[in-house]
Amino acid sequence: MQQILDFRKVENGKMTLSVHKGNISSFVSGIVASNFQALARKKNIRLSTTIEAGIWGYVDFDKLDKILFNLLSNAIKYTPHYKQVNLSMEINHREGYRYLIIKVEDEGVGIASKELKQIFTRFYTHKNRLGSESNGIGLSLTKELVTLHHGTIEVSSELHKGSLFTVEIPVDKEVFKEDEITSAPVILPENTTIYPDEQNDKPCILFIDDNNELRELMRNIFRKRYQVLTAENGIKALELLNHKTVDIIICDVMMPGMDGLECCRQVKSNLQTNHVPVIMLTAKNAIEDQVACYQAGAESYIAKPFDMKILQARIDNLLKARELRQESFRSKMEINISNLDYQTADEQFLSAAIRCVEKHLEETEFDIPHMATELNVSRSTLNRKIKVITGLTALDFIRNVKLKHACTLLKDKSINISEVAYATGFSSPKYFTKCFKEEFGMTPTEYQSKENNL
Repeated sequence: MQQILDFRKVENGKMTLSVHKGNISSFVSGIVASNFQALARKKNIRLSTTIEAGIWGYVDFDKLDKILFNLLSNAIKYTPHYKQVNLSMEINHREGYRYLIIKVEDEGVGIASKELKQIFTRFYTHKNRLGSESNGIGLSLTKELVTLHHGTIEVSSELHKGSLFTVEIPVDKEVFKEDEITSAPVILPENTTIYPDEQNDKPCILFIDDNNELRELMRNIFRKRYQVLTAENGIKALELLNHKTVDIIICDVMMPGMDGLECCRQVKSNLQTNHVPVIMLTAKNAIEDQVACYQAGAESYIAKPFDMKILQARIDNLLKARELRQESFRSKMEINISNLDYQTADEQFLSAAIRCVEKHLEETEFDIPHMATELNVSRSTLNRKIKVITGLTALDFIRNVKLKHACTLLKDKSINISEVAYATGFSSPKYFTKCFKEEFGMTPTEYQSKENNL
């Protein structure tokens, strides 16, 4: 009944947007956890999610809820037992704006190619569904809500193999009209787990220990300086790391379920998390125990009982070292990462990312999706890794590498500014000059003159 009322509002032009800023990642995670995981389990369907952490933006959360409800309900409804439904969400940058990309993919009955054009038609009967069930107005309303949100929805499908629905909506304030924006607070679904404020500039630490009192003590001591997450063992910690960006992990060695050494090994073997420094805590203080911690990949080791000031100093040193590496990479006018003291895994990833940009140096259209594909990582992983290692977004990283190469070319006084601009993939000399000055505090001409006078 509610969907019919909503559809009539759309038809009569009375459905309006009411967007406000909120934590989209937490909102979507909460909807899936509270409304759909149990539904999927009843059919023995595996509902998996890949949700980029820390996405804040402007959306109409009520409309987003309805869009997700229709897409996930359909996916689960028409997927057979023991099959899988996947939901992914990430941010894509295009033409200076951020777009939320939501994909719902199922292993259901699929849709014949000749029927795809009709799938968003109200009351269209899908011939491959049991009993020739009608779509009702669910998918039609979904399309209208996405369009109202200045977005698009597309579907691709293969008969008897499954379907993929892709929603793309803008999430930057500048996209919306003044009367579409409200200051209303975000209402999260009931039973949603609330994580530390993603807008908070404080670094986030994850403390893993099976001692409840110690976990609470750590939270109280460090919450003024950091966002603090806790987990009672390695299994819980790894689950949390699937949807939360963490800056430092502090982990006890002896824990039930999964001990600290195994947790550390899994963190360091996962491309999405191997950049996160790990401090191990243990009551064992023999040399072989310390060696075991470092062999598992930990950056630091502290014996229990420990002084909180020592732990504080270790955390601060690790964060400061990361900040210095980031600043050094951003500010240098040449590419040389060997003297920046990266961990081996970080250096390997950064080297691969730089080579990827260099390979496409002259291509104006080279962007994040192309880069992620070549590096064989998701766009969310690419953005997270680049941000942690260099302090830059993936888009700014591409530009930074291009500008560093421009510096090398500008040392040759026989090459003019326009030639350098096009050789490094900028659309125009004017835009190149603007980017160069923003990055290095001087124009390309000033830099070239300075280099030639040395």
